[in-house]
Amino acid sequence: MNNAYETVPLLRCHYLDLVVSAFRDLGHDVTSERDQSRLPAELPKCRGTYVPALPTFDFITAAVQQHNIEDFGCLAGAQLKVSDFDAAVRRQLNKARTLGEALNSYCRLVTREQSHVLCHVTAHSSGEAQIYGTVGLGLGPDQHEYSEWLLIMSLLAIVRHAAGSDWRPSQVAFQSQPAFGKSVWKAFPGTRFVVSQCETCVTVPAEILGLAWPDGRETAKTRPMTAELASSRWDFPSSLRSAIRPYLADGHPAVGLAAELAGMSVRTLQRRLNQSDLSYSDLVKHLRFEVAADLLADPRNTVIDAACEVGYSDPAHFSRAFRQMAGVSPREFRRQRLAA
Repeated sequence: MNNAYETVPLLRCHYLDLVVSAFRDLGHDVTSERDQSRLPAELPKCRGTYVPALPTFDFITAAVQQHNIEDFGCLAGAQLKVSDFDAAVRRQLNKARTLGEALNSYCRLVTREQSHVLCHVTAHSSGEAQIYGTVGLGLGPDQHEYSEWLLIMSLLAIVRHAAGSDWRPSQVAFQSQPAFGKSVWKAFPGTRFVVSQCETCVTVPAEILGLAWPDGRETAKTRPMTAELASSRWDFPSSLRSAIRPYLADGHPAVGLAAELAGMSVRTLQRRLNQSDLSYSDLVKHLRFEVAADLLADPRNTVIDAACEVGYSDPAHFSRAFRQMAGVSPREFRRQRLAA
């Protein structure tokens, strides 16, 4: 099983888009807070599938404090729907026959949404079931709170997809200590909230786990996890690659920046990479090549587009570096790919 504590904390880009949209809907311009964060320069446009979670949560915290917003985690997460999940996750959910199967599938795949989160479902003889979540180490109190709200509201989106939009949990538990204002009590009448728990937890009646999953289409015999998902487990190098991917167009990401995104010292980051027989410079070099190769395989992109996207201001330098990796020039590589 993937260990969320062994990865760089990541969020799918969609969550950052959702957060920016929530600030905008509340009437707040958060450009200043975004620009002062360690997020990539061209946000909200996102290059790559993921953004690093630590600067994202720092950005949220600064903007919430600047604009004195109450219950932002709840307000932002309330927009989440099953259709917002990663496409591969949605395909797996749609193989479920019941809500319980859908929740178990999501728990197995939650790291595709937040790499630093683990969760599982446990049913009890008391007639209740708990959906437990654990947010990875290395996050501060405010970062914990927003990560937990995203997890909780994602789980609620799944339950409501089968049980109806008015469904409310009997209890929600947080690892962190968030304050709850009017918006939370309005959204969750009758729900009990507890804080400072060992795990995040949403309590539901066990009987609702048997509800039919609305989008389920396949039978039990055709529901194994796909190779696409089985091969997408995070390890430290792969999560670090995804964390620095959005920064490539700004130039070669410094190892100090990478360490900040990972929430560790430069020395620890280098030691962790050495355990996989990698150096930081080699990791960046191979990432730049792979991103450029993917861009060159798309006829809509030019060689200059690819060079700029991976941080080369001089196309000649890009061509030399690319030829060292591929054995052919970017133009020849592009021609071969498009002819295949």
